[in-house]
Amino acid sequence: MLIQENIALPRARCLIHVERAYDYDEKTGLFLYRVVDEDEEVLNEITNAGRVRLHTFCYNTASRANGLNYIALSNDGTAPAAADTALTAELTGNGLDRAQGTVTLPTGAGNQTTIAYMFTYLGATQAVQKTALFDTIGPPPAGVMAHEIQFTARTLFTNDTLTVTFTLTIG
Repeated sequence: MLIQENIALPRARCLIHVERAYDYDEKTGLFLYRVVDEDEEVLNEITNAGRVRLHTFCYNTASRANGLNYIALSNDGTAPAAADTALTAELTGNGLDRAQGTVTLPTGAGNQTTIAYMFTYLGATQAVQKTALFDTIGPPPAGVMAHEIQFTARTLFTNDTLTVTFTLTIG
């Protein structure tokens, strides 16, 4: 007798949000920001290595390393693929280094985890069109990449912020 289970694989959605500094408030010493591009929500490609890491984290009896909560960025235009093991042309410097996101885990009967980070760009201009989750800060290409997402290219200027929010659903 064949038993068929209805199992949902982990999926990640990613929200991309960009704001541009348009003025500086002398009183508060803070930049004022406005949204420059429409928010975009896209789905991920889960990598083969990431799938194995998720199973290892969940079911292995040995102690494990950090979770998959480091967010990286790239301007590589190649479509994500399950066989990818590194984020091609991962960006470093000028505020765009791989960073550990803020993790919000589900409670009760919840089935979603969010991982978010707001990057502040400090260079002149930089295009960005891909993001991924890793299990270590780096440097690139260190760590296991689990979720890789391509989105519409965004051009960042000095003091722009790019907020990346992954929402992972299991269940």
